[in-house]
Amino acid sequence: MVTGRSYCHMSRLAKSVISLAALALIGWAVLWKAAETSSTYQQPGDRNALADDDNRTVKPTVYVPTHFCDGEVSEYKITIKKGIFAAPVGRCSFSAKRVDTNGTVGWRFRLEGGALAGIIRYDATSMVNAAFNHTRKYHTVQKDLASRNVELEFDEANRVCRRTLNGQPGGEVATREHTLDPLSIIFKFREMNLDEPGEFSSAVSDGKATFDAKVTVVGREEIKIGDQTYKAILVEPDLGPMRGIFRKEEGAKLQIWLSDDAHQTALRIKTEIKHGTFTADLENYTRPN
Repeated sequence: MVTGRSYCHMSRLAKSVISLAALALIGWAVLWKAAETSSTYQQPGDRNALADDDNRTVKPTVYVPTHFCDGEVSEYKITIKKGIFAAPVGRCSFSAKRVDTNGTVGWRFRLEGGALAGIIRYDATSMVNAAFNHTRKYHTVQKDLASRNVELEFDEANRVCRRTLNGQPGGEVATREHTLDPLSIIFKFREMNLDEPGEFSSAVSDGKATFDAKVTVVGREEIKIGDQTYKAILVEPDLGPMRGIFRKEEGAKLQIWLSDDAHQTALRIKTEIKHGTFTADLENYTRPN
């Protein structure tokens, strides 16, 4: 979103990072050079090959990913840049796992992020059906000056999403067929065919609204992370009023550079926030052999 990065730009994580950025930029400014990220990511040679041969053996009832894979983990370094100064403010990771819960097969996606030695924390877990076309449950835990525990339960049969905030009922909102949550939508965008410029959309709900999340494929370019140069596909998601993972300043672009290869993993996520430019660069990417 997409990603790879990304699917693999933010909800409550961005909100936490914005709060962190304010503290970091006031009390700690370092030269941008000092905040550069190095990446261990190695691009595969053929972008048209299936990302993981093991995916071919999955039962027909379970979605077979084209780009992400069962067991992959992407780790990012987050920085805030203001002029010539930059502050490394935290780290986050995205992961995907095929799971079997009491006989119910599905996909579990996770986002784990933290900053200021754990003072700020944001974790999200998405549980999606085996066919990877609608969310079952979505859970986020945010810790900073206050704590928020949000749970979403998606009732696909009745087309409704029920929200719980800190253990108390938080209302419900109508959904559509094949509605996803703010985290799984990033992996959905990664699965799209990005060979040509264009626009894609998919229904998403954060428990307060349901709308079409759109992503525009801008085109191909090369980017540098540390001393590594990568072939990438720049995409610009429009997540509308979503209060989920990616939250930015009004009018600012959310940009994701996905690797131009078989993984289409998010290499870089970037947007403008109140205190500067938010950037998450891929440091490590692992997937089963």
